[in-house]
Amino acid sequence: MASDTFKEYLNKFITTIKNLVDQVFSHFEVLPRLEIALQILILTVVFIFVLTLIIAMAVVLLRMKNNRNARRYHRLEKLWEGKIMEMLHNEEYETLPSIDIPGKDQLFFVQYLYRFASRLRGQELQIIKALALPYLPMIASKIHRGYPELRARNINILATLGFPEYIKPITQALKEDAPIVKMAAARILAHPDYPEHVDLILPVLSSFDEWSMNFLSSMLSEMGPHIAPQLREELMNSEASTRVRVAAAEALRRIGDLAAPDSAVQVLELDEDPELSATCLKILRDMGTPRHRPLLLDLVNSPSEIIRIHALAALGSVGSREDSGIFREGLDDSSSWVALQAARAMNQVHSSELLGEIAASDHPRASVAQQVLAEVSNT
Repeated sequence: MASDTFKEYLNKFITTIKNLVDQVFSHFEVLPRLEIALQILILTVVFIFVLTLIIAMAVVLLRMKNNRNARRYHRLEKLWEGKIMEMLHNEEYETLPSIDIPGKDQLFFVQYLYRFASRLRGQELQIIKALALPYLPMIASKIHRGYPELRARNINILATLGFPEYIKPITQALKEDAPIVKMAAARILAHPDYPEHVDLILPVLSSFDEWSMNFLSSMLSEMGPHIAPQLREELMNSEASTRVRVAAAEALRRIGDLAAPDSAVQVLELDEDPELSATCLKILRDMGTPRHRPLLLDLVNSPSEIIRIHALAALGSVGSREDSGIFREGLDDSSSWVALQAARAMNQVHSSELLGEIAASDHPRASVAQQVLAEVSNT
């Protein structure tokens, strides 16, 4: 019976709408075209005006709500700040007094503690972490919900107020699709006390295309020398992303891994990618030995400008005055950057007299030699 009544009302509603549409069309059918256009224009203006009013009212209401919340949050911050400062300066507490936080304010309270904690260290930071501890499960439950920037912020809150107890949810965040969330998790997990995390970080490193190579290699190198074997393995992995291999090579150079030059040589012999080769040559420049000289002699004539530059820099570190002729030839290179590095390498192997002669001559690169001599005199 109820179903039949519903169908009856639905049919009446559909009939009413249909009749209304028919009336509108019949009204416009008897009007001249110019008047139809005018009425449509009037209706459009009225619609836009009403829509604008609705949006304006919504903006005003939202602003009033935000101002009300801002005043309320400001009062809460003043209240909490007084209690927290008393705890930080009172050393007589055997146990910290609790701060009663209503459920609707708990998230804001943790966010406030997060901002507070960024200015503290040592025992004071431990007090802040103890105050936040009851509410961290709520933050951990939110790192997989919301927009990416919010999830990344919640990960940073867990890292500041709940590390290392909340390593597991941070580790799980590495599986997120959003790069900013994965990067936040990777940056936190790249901790010198947890070198085993490198096995979790390296597989996702290739997805950080928007982050600078300097940042990635710095993040890895901060984990310390214990991760050097994994970095060398990644460097020599021809199946890995070039960006990951470059980041691994640069991290090895920053760490100062003494086994890195041998790995760099293997890559230089088998791989022709200019960026990767240049990074490996930086390793030889900083940690190479004279036994790497034959390889460098081949690379100073590479078709790639960037490889010639870094090969000359490395040869300047491991070579001797006997290589002055090679650097002299490098001054004739079509690239001014290669010529500049050749002049600097010439100075490195103590061939400053030859460099001075070139600077005083009418050689096309005399100005380059003069620049290097000026750099030396100013150091």
